[in-house]
Amino acid sequence: MAASNKPADPPRAAKPPRLASVMREFDELVRAFDRSRGGGDPRPREAGRLAMAALRNRYTRKYISRSLHEAEAEARRVEELLHALALTTPPPPPLVDAAHDTLGSMLNGYFRLYSTELFDLLGQPTDLRFGSLRFHSHHPAPHLPAAPLAPHSPWVHVELALNDSFFVADSLETLPYHTFRLPTTPSLQNRGILSRRPEDHGSFPHFDSWLLFTFLGNGCIKLEVPIEMCADVYGDRLHGRENEEVVFWGLFVDDYQSC
Repeated sequence: MAASNKPADPPRAAKPPRLASVMREFDELVRAFDRSRGGGDPRPREAGRLAMAALRNRYTRKYISRSLHEAEAEARRVEELLHALALTTPPPPPLVDAAHDTLGSMLNGYFRLYSTELFDLLGQPTDLRFGSLRFHSHHPAPHLPAAPLAPHSPWVHVELALNDSFFVADSLETLPYHTFRLPTTPSLQNRGILSRRPEDHGSFPHFDSWLLFTFLGNGCIKLEVPIEMCADVYGDRLHGRENEEVVFWGLFVDDYQSC
């Protein structure tokens, strides 16, 4: 059989190595900083230092953004699964027996919070701290009458850390006008509680501080925080906005595993 005279396909251009791509970005930044000097005497050392800082921030932001998406993916997946189950099957009857409380273990640890939304709203700062969330459930002491608390016993205490701020919420403080209970099974129902700073001696802040929780199960929780509250914690970029919530996703950390 005669050999084919069809010319061989030209070799494909090799994909440039990641290091080469980074070095190209670095050179472009150096030239940009040189141009920004308006044609003054070249100072390559200063331009290189500025370019290195800009490049470090750029890749740090990319890494943080990718890490946030990965951390939030599990909680989002659980929420989507609950939505799918709600559409295809009738909701299960509520479980009131503590022996079948599938969310009871969340009292043995805390939720580490993540928020791509907040990260983007604040301009993707590389030193952003999110926070953590912890629930406590309290039963009345055996020697005290339970009548004043019924049917609201046990009551719930919430601790929320955001950046360098700390908030607490107690289900007793809004009775009898509003009741907050921890669910016994995963649910898409929002449950709200009013929060405050502990140093304000029981006074609630002038801004909206209602926290909305969705207990998704599987070690995941969704928390919606009023943007006015986030503005008080994180500063100027969020000031002037209202009637919005910033979504945080929480992943459970067991106290014994975090030791």
